Amino acid sequence: MVHEKLKGYIYLGITILIFSTLEVVSSSLKDLIHPLQLIFIRFLLGGLALLPWVIVRKEKITKKDWLFFGALGILNTVVSMGSLQLAIYMGKASTAAILISSNPIFVVMFSYLILKECISKNNIICMILGIIGIILIIYKPDSTGDTPLSLLLGVIASMTFGLYTVLGKNKAENISSITMISLSAIIGSIFTIPVLMFMRLPIFYFPKEGFFRIMYLGLVLSGFAYITFIEALKILSASKGSMVFFLKPAIATILTVVFLGESISLRIIFGMILVAAGIFINFYNSTGVKKAIDEEG
Repeated sequence: MVHEKLKGYIYLGITILIFSTLEVVSSSLKDLIHPLQLIFIRFLLGGLALLPWVIVRKEKITKKDWLFFGALGILNTVVSMGSLQLAIYMGKASTAAILISSNPIFVVMFSYLILKECISKNNIICMILGIIGIILIIYKPDSTGDTPLSLLLGVIASMTFGLYTVLGKNKAENISSITMISLSAIIGSIFTIPVLMFMRLPIFYFPKEGFFRIMYLGLVLSGFAYITFIEALKILSASKGSMVFFLKPAIATILTVVFLGESISLRIIFGMILVAAGIFINFYNSTGVKKAIDEEG
């Protein structure tokens, strides 16, 4: 049981590390491709890359499953990720990062309502410390640029990704994560086409200059990382697994220091410590740490 949970935490670690590269890689493509075009290509590539494994598995997929995949794809690709990209486009990327990283709050809420998971004291403590830590990491008192619409889109992105997480875990008990991720991503990308047409944007736009970065976002971030995320949620509770999202801004900040040469302040370091403390408290009782400490005492 302990080894199984350890595997779940490893999956989560891989997921959050890859997810944390989104802002760094996407920011380098800002002048090359529209955010919604990037969403379409990301999820189409991710879904198609996994499709051969779906075909080989030969899982029985009912009409109800197809409807579910369609709804899940629209929820995540069109609504959640589309709202996030537009929030970045219309406001500050840092604020959007705060909002999407707060999705564990909605995961806890939807887990209670849909999966009947209990909300523990550790969950609440982790959420409070995580939110404070994220704000300290991202907040820049001398910056402006957010609009009411960008803030609303950020909240919508966070809430809908939280719902996607809970629904994905629930369905993953009956069908493989590869099948669910692949088909929902492909369907979701297809449903972005009407939006692109309405905005009069080229659908299959693939700038050569950003080829490898776009391939990374599609194959690794929108494909492989989603699989490790759902696999982790199969082992862990949705609310506990989602709490690791509070680490995303901290890891993303470290990556910007390493790859973009940005500076890091004491405020940011303190924020990272708060986030780490919240994560530790949340996993303290369930990973065997508490038991080991008690035995040594």
